[in-house]
Amino acid sequence: MNILGMNKAGLLLTLDPKFVRRSLTAEEVLYIAKTLDAFWQYDYFAAQQRRFGLHALLKSGLHSDGFFVSKILLEHENIRSIMARQIIMRLEDANIAWPDYIAGIPDGATLLGERVAWILGVPEAKMKKIDGRITLATEVPDGATLLFIEDFCTRGTGFTEAVLEVKKKNPCVEFVLCDPVIINRGGLKTVSIDGIGDFEILPVVEHRIQDWDPNVNCPLCDMGSQAIKPKASDENWRLVTTSQLQ
Repeated sequence: MNILGMNKAGLLLTLDPKFVRRSLTAEEVLYIAKTLDAFWQYDYFAAQQRRFGLHALLKSGLHSDGFFVSKILLEHENIRSIMARQIIMRLEDANIAWPDYIAGIPDGATLLGERVAWILGVPEAKMKKIDGRITLATEVPDGATLLFIEDFCTRGTGFTEAVLEVKKKNPCVEFVLCDPVIINRGGLKTVSIDGIGDFEILPVVEHRIQDWDPNVNCPLCDMGSQAIKPKASDENWRLVTTSQLQ
């Protein structure tokens, strides 16, 4: 099956999870994301033509020249199942024992974690984001093992928040020390959390995207581009993806 030759309709209508039994390449995952309008990359050629446009302000406060929106990528059931199975392949490759509970970090990985749990037959631990804070809505017994599933990883900010929040309220929960993600875009190998441990990042694919501390130097700001939060609203996503068009 030639994924790279499919258009949007082909990806959504004919790409059957039952027939995707091998590990996808980075090129294939990025192609799927781009074709489904879930991935944006800053256009440096357009900037040379003085179309500086907008760029991404990340949750970490960093500025970036690329962004993924998992809500768009994972809203399609077949794509969600394919990515869930890809994550399971990475867990199997790393010889990770199935946990007692699985949780998708909200909001981006909520449905992804649900699908991984369903495929494996493992109970889902539901998490919610209330007033910007991540909370565990499921009662997890003391001593139970909990595996977090994430959509994308840059600096591990959301992952760390989720772990610390659960640990604060459920100190006897045992975390599986890995961070399965679709795309590792930040180049990290582990997320280290004081007092808990080092979580190995297990990506479906690696794709490095540049990011900068705006307080030190952001070359996109220096050129005249402005930073906005791409996920703050649908309008923000439209703005950032069209800001450099003619």
